Amino acid sequence: MAKNPRDLTPDDLNNLENVADVPEYKGDAATEIFPQTSQTGDEVRLSADKAAQASAPSAGSTAVPSASAYSSDPAPVTSAFIRESETIAPAAPATYAEEPVEPVAVDPAPVAVEEEDARRGTTDFGLLLLRLFLGAYLIIDSVAVFFRLGGNDGIAGLENAFANYPYGNGLAVVVPTLELTAGVFLVLGLLGPIAAAVAIAVTGFLALHAFNGQTDGFNVFAWTPETWVPVMLLAVSLAVQFTGPGRYGIDASRGWAKRPLASSWICAIVGLAAAGAAWWFGTGINPFA
Repeated sequence: MAKNPRDLTPDDLNNLENVADVPEYKGDAATEIFPQTSQTGDEVRLSADKAAQASAPSAGSTAVPSASAYSSDPAPVTSAFIRESETIAPAAPATYAEEPVEPVAVDPAPVAVEEEDARRGTTDFGLLLLRLFLGAYLIIDSVAVFFRLGGNDGIAGLENAFANYPYGNGLAVVVPTLELTAGVFLVLGLLGPIAAAVAIAVTGFLALHAFNGQTDGFNVFAWTPETWVPVMLLAVSLAVQFTGPGRYGIDASRGWAKRPLASSWICAIVGLAAAGAAWWFGTGINPFA
């Protein structure tokens, strides 16, 4: 008995008798031929040509349009249509609701900012030398007064120099103190406008004192070095005030260290006013008399 092919084992494959009967193809068997019912391409084209000839008019005949096609009279308009058109009310004008327009925020145009030219050459070095020389002179002069160095008579010598003033003893202490304070701040480059204002005040007072002691008045050619020195110190103090301390100092990052503007004018005016007030109230002499 033949086994089902699904139940075959490898041993059964060696013996083909156990395999179910397989139909064999015999080449001599008759083949059934079915009749062809579809039309060929030539037959389709012939049928299409016949249909076109049947629908086309004959060569000798001419198609004549009907008389109604050439009628020029317009179609009669009935009175009912006219009455109906008269009763139609005119259309109302269309109205459109205006939608509110929301304001659109427009970004302002960028403002071109000019970058500061960082190339200053030797300007800052020159300002450093100016500060050092002015500050060093004020420090040396004040220290010499306080400690009687270099043959200086000290505070007693200033008291004798200011003996004709009502507050000479107080001025003998205040003047070297202001010199020392302004000198230290100028050397360090710290609080430049204020330090220069203090220097203007103290050198201005000393210039008025020297000018008051000489007898030549405004004859600059007759001035002695004792008059010229405080006058030149006052000029240098004003120069430092308007130029700024420069980049070589503690306040190098400040704007007024490189480009002083309003602060220089304010501090310069305050320094000159302080010198005039100290002279007026400290000596009792009107500088404008």
